[in-house]
Amino acid sequence: IIPLNFISKTKKNTYFEYKYSFDADIIISQPYEVMGINGYTTPLVYRYIVKTEQFNQQYYYDNDDLGAVVANGITTFKLWAPTANNVILSINDKYFKMNRNDGSGIFSLSFSGDLSGSIYNYIVSVNGNTYTTIDPYGKASTANSKNSVVVNIEKEEVIQLEKTADPIIYEVAIRDYSEEGTFNGLIPHLDYISDLGITHIQLLPVNDFGSVNDHHKDIYYNWGYDPIQYQALEGSYCSDPTDPLLVIEEFKNLCKEIHNRKLKVILDVVFNHHYYAIRSSFNKVVPYYYFRYDENNKFCEGSFCGAELDTKLKMCRKYIVDTLIYFVRQFDVDGYRFDLMSFIDVDTMLEIENSLKNFKEDIMLFGEGWVMKTGEKQLKLANYSNSKLMENIGFFNDEFRDVIKGDSFECCATGYGTGNVWQAKKAIEVMKAKRFYKPSQSINYVECHDDMTCFDKIKHCCINEDLQQLVRRQKLLISCVLLAKGVSFLHAGQEFCRSKQGLKNSYNAPDAINKINHEQKEKYQDVIKFTKDLIEIKKDYCFGLADVRYSEKEGTIIGKYQDLTFIINPSQQEFVYTFRGKKQVILNEEGKQDFEIEKELVVKSVTTVVLREL
Repeated sequence: IIPLNFISKTKKNTYFEYKYSFDADIIISQPYEVMGINGYTTPLVYRYIVKTEQFNQQYYYDNDDLGAVVANGITTFKLWAPTANNVILSINDKYFKMNRNDGSGIFSLSFSGDLSGSIYNYIVSVNGNTYTTIDPYGKASTANSKNSVVVNIEKEEVIQLEKTADPIIYEVAIRDYSEEGTFNGLIPHLDYISDLGITHIQLLPVNDFGSVNDHHKDIYYNWGYDPIQYQALEGSYCSDPTDPLLVIEEFKNLCKEIHNRKLKVILDVVFNHHYYAIRSSFNKVVPYYYFRYDENNKFCEGSFCGAELDTKLKMCRKYIVDTLIYFVRQFDVDGYRFDLMSFIDVDTMLEIENSLKNFKEDIMLFGEGWVMKTGEKQLKLANYSNSKLMENIGFFNDEFRDVIKGDSFECCATGYGTGNVWQAKKAIEVMKAKRFYKPSQSINYVECHDDMTCFDKIKHCCINEDLQQLVRRQKLLISCVLLAKGVSFLHAGQEFCRSKQGLKNSYNAPDAINKINHEQKEKYQDVIKFTKDLIEIKKDYCFGLADVRYSEKEGTIIGKYQDLTFIINPSQQEFVYTFRGKKQVILNEEGKQDFEIEKELVVKSVTTVVLREL
């Protein structure tokens, strides 16, 4: 019995809060009870102690063998649960008490043989409660995240690709682009994407998410920004969601097919929040550890999407790094896009960079760096104002988006490319990528999965223009992205005027809204040709790295680099460009060209032209 020392009593809205202290050492994980003067007891909960520096130092576990690991004919289960007093392994309907290592807080148990395909869960007793949970480090699970499944991890053979000097990212949602909505279904479209000239395919979240029922995926739709398991893949993207090992093989094959075409793979990851924190394996295994809490002891939810992960804590940070390393080693992933990266602290992002570069020197890292309200008040966060601290990590440039296309939150607001020629000087500034510490940190885009598609936006803010003029604007906006300094980013279907019927946020809209209409490729083949041809020129001259000399005249932008001159005319008037001698027109609104002009060129309204010196 340990006596308590009274400190204070405070009246809250519906209860009294008592504070006590005690002078004794306690054993973390040992179940204790607090007894009142009436003899009633309540469990002592390990809560704020898990946030202390001493706890994080004492129970940090540095090895890379958490989860179910098959090696040398032995299957070993390891779970980090320092505050738990007991853990039972439930495997194939049998139950085994796990052994605790008090020094690290690890519970472990080993079996002879390869138990691949075995179904398992942990039964964790902690803080007076008992929870059944999947494995946070589980690499596979049965449908709808019900149980973890043992996987014998075999390292993927690495396909050596050349370092990309001037990346062009193409954002793809598996369900949207594939007719069947599966990993396998994307493969027939890879030749088209490769032929377009893309260097990196960015996949919307492919890890297990919560809002689509694997057994009835046709009823539900979601982009996948509601993570349940970070290391297991999304079952609805498998040809057979009831086979937890098949989805790994199909995703591995997709990554291999992408690499075979000399394209690289970027995964969209969501470490800023969890879909359902209270029911998560994190909260059941080490309650109160993995998430941020406010002054009222409630989850911080600054993103309005779910509880924020407390990324500064050592084992939370380790989990993120371990997960990213797993996908690089297992699937040869080439980069990551971090959803709401500004909820992750700078030190975690730097550790991610340093750790991943040990496996892949040219790993590509970037994310959303908006400054948002968060529960983290002490540390510097990975938002664009701290770009100098993370010079090898990129940021989506929403300023570029809004200056070139028009404010995304006002559907009728125009930008430079949609006819607001008074924005020409500002457009030059964003095309120079001056916003961040290094130009290579600027992810330049006018369309992504969020907000209206570019073509839908154009139809709203250029309502008096005919279809032919709207299509020319689509080309002009694409040209601004591809000719700007920084990293070019295109959304799948942007090059054939994709529409989502004007919907601003289609995250859970049905397939009728989100599904790619591949028949539009034929209708808008001129836009595809223009995009492909300009990408070829971009690659030849590495415009993403170029120090272009800009000028502006009558709202028209003129850029000069090496022996090239490009002219962007978003107005509804023709622009006469005069010069000395002769030049060769190598691109206009119809794509690649090859004819000479002398002394002047009449640049049509709403077009981009590229000239070469003779």
